[in-house]
Amino acid sequence: MILDLLQSDGFDPKRTANTDGGEYHCPCPLCGGKDRLAAWSETDKWWCRQCNKGGDVIQYLRDVRGMEYPAAAAFVGKPVEDKIIKPAFKAKPPKKVNQDMADKYHAAITDAAHAYLASRGLTPDDAKRFKLGLYVDKVGSWLSIPHYQGGELRNIKFRSLPPAGKTFRRIQDAESVLFNADALVGAREAIVCEGELDAITLSCGGHDVVVSGTTGAAAFDPTWIDALAHLDKVYLCYDGDEAGQKGARALGKRLGFNRVYNIELPEDMDANEYVMANGIDAFNVLKDRARQYDLPGVVSFEDALDLLEIDYERTKDNPGVMTPWPVLNDISRGFNPGDLIIVSAPPKIGKTTFCLEISRHMANADEGVLFYCLEMRPERLARKLIQAQYHLTDVRPTDIIRAREEYGSMGMPLYFGHSFKKLNLEVVLNIIREAIKRYDLKMVVFDNLHFIIRSVSNVNEELGQAVQGFKLLAEEMEIPIIAIAQPRKRDASQPDRIMTAEDIKYSNAVHADCDQMIILYRKRVATKAGDIGGGELAKEALAPLTLVRVEAHRYGPGGECTLYFHGAESRFSESEPGQTGIPF
Repeated sequence: MILDLLQSDGFDPKRTANTDGGEYHCPCPLCGGKDRLAAWSETDKWWCRQCNKGGDVIQYLRDVRGMEYPAAAAFVGKPVEDKIIKPAFKAKPPKKVNQDMADKYHAAITDAAHAYLASRGLTPDDAKRFKLGLYVDKVGSWLSIPHYQGGELRNIKFRSLPPAGKTFRRIQDAESVLFNADALVGAREAIVCEGELDAITLSCGGHDVVVSGTTGAAAFDPTWIDALAHLDKVYLCYDGDEAGQKGARALGKRLGFNRVYNIELPEDMDANEYVMANGIDAFNVLKDRARQYDLPGVVSFEDALDLLEIDYERTKDNPGVMTPWPVLNDISRGFNPGDLIIVSAPPKIGKTTFCLEISRHMANADEGVLFYCLEMRPERLARKLIQAQYHLTDVRPTDIIRAREEYGSMGMPLYFGHSFKKLNLEVVLNIIREAIKRYDLKMVVFDNLHFIIRSVSNVNEELGQAVQGFKLLAEEMEIPIIAIAQPRKRDASQPDRIMTAEDIKYSNAVHADCDQMIILYRKRVATKAGDIGGGELAKEALAPLTLVRVEAHRYGPGGECTLYFHGAESRFSESEPGQTGIPF
């Protein structure tokens, strides 16, 4: 398609000599550089060697023809639904950095700083190439490592120099970008390291495209995932310790295991240390031996035994995703990777609030969550979240400002999915899959299962496919997924009967694949007409005391507990002072 677009815009791409045949060249539509634009017919990618612009077909339509994303996506037949994921709170705009700072610190570099770099195998020329510098304050001396993107200084990391202990700083509230990000332009493969000095070591050792995260092994910003999206092959070179390898596998899942290769370093080494001890040629041997991760769900019996041991060690101290309420955790035992949890209750009991409370609890612990709701708009969910967070009965503009300020430049890792049209199951699952990768999500909530059923005559079959689809996705992406299911219409002759699993609509399609089923119940307390005689009328139609029943549990006996529903504040608590008895 990229060749067709160039031709329709008046250019005549010519096949590039001495290539495999898939590369073409022509003048750049953006800068006019003669034969500086390269286009690849097999991947539909393009890149200008003069102005450094490039990307996929959608980026061409946006940069060259000035189209907005929805129009560009529609032009190439890509669903625009993959852009409907929105953060709960927008992050503050990043702080602008003085562009002269890196040059100033580089000019101030001293022999002592060069001595430290030499101890890491780096020369003055290496320092010049990456503008490494020296910053001195009252605390001590710091090695400055500038972060550029698009040729612009975005941030600087500072690494304490000996004899001080190892510690890091960065420019507060400035943008977090990949280190050496500009090397990715036009690349087909790259090495991703855990730290900047690792990336500098490999770059100076002859590897053309090496980048690194700038916020630690456990964090990888969603925009960095986008920056690596065009690569055909990604080599991960994280530290050989447990934390490094855990971070590498999590990143590999987000990037897609099909194009990721893991370079396995010794357990006690990072890339810089390995090259220092063994040389760049030995590292190149490790790179050639890099292996793809095993496919999720395909393991040998021996590997299964290894995984069982690992799972035991992991769960004895970390039982999985926990709810905000210990009394419920004692029954549910947490939600583990691969679990599908079904939540159901009669209308207006608080199903959405219950699941939003679990999501808020996780996000406050800095764990990414997607709350995908097809019935309630993101702004209304955000209102409920702010009410619960600050125990408010109403939300004012000042409360919105407070929430935005409180979560700072990084925002809150809670995202809302929504669509204004009915989506089919395949589209929904693909959106969730990509969101998990992009935002490094640790849990997903989907509200509700019955909303995506299109059929009238095959509802049971479609619902069964939906439940199975969410279960398989939970297993594939190694996270728990909570799905809300609607009950059947209640029997008017038994308005206060406690709901069971059989009361879920088409329950036989739900039971088979879920790992836990949670039922909520609140007793009706509306005043009867015959009781009206001047007495105090009920302020709520349903009692705030809520029965929470773990009706089915694949790995445990289930059980019951109670929570207290604060309807005006959109939240649940474990108990209300003075509340005794169970009026069920």
